[in-house]
Amino acid sequence: MHPIRTLVVAGFVLTGCIAAAPPEAAPDPAVAAKLRQLSGGNACSDRIAGALTAAGIAADRITDYDLAPAATSGRRSGGTRRNLQRQAWLKMAGGGSVVVQFEPSSCRIALVYARDGAVLPRAG
Repeated sequence: MHPIRTLVVAGFVLTGCIAAAPPEAAPDPAVAAKLRQLSGGNACSDRIAGALTAAGIAADRITDYDLAPAATSGRRSGGTRRNLQRQAWLKMAGGGSVVVQFEPSSCRIALVYARDGAVLPRAG
């Protein structure tokens, strides 16, 4: 019985780690300026820049910015799906993208992860 209980506890621990907010830092001024330029002045660009700074992403690595809705499963009354978050897809020099998922009304950062071969220098 102990192995099953251990697996359940380990599952809760992992879920807590995954759900934790990503680290943020004061944005590197160069990263913030680059994001403001590429995003057309998105209101959350400084918060996104702070998340990228905390992840060790330098301004010269960012080559493009694309904003997309995030695939969330929140529901409103009436049972219809409502997407409350957005994703900033940042193309990286050398390939791949870093994705920053955030809530646009508060600019709260939910997730930061690498896709398509990109790496987060301070991931871990």
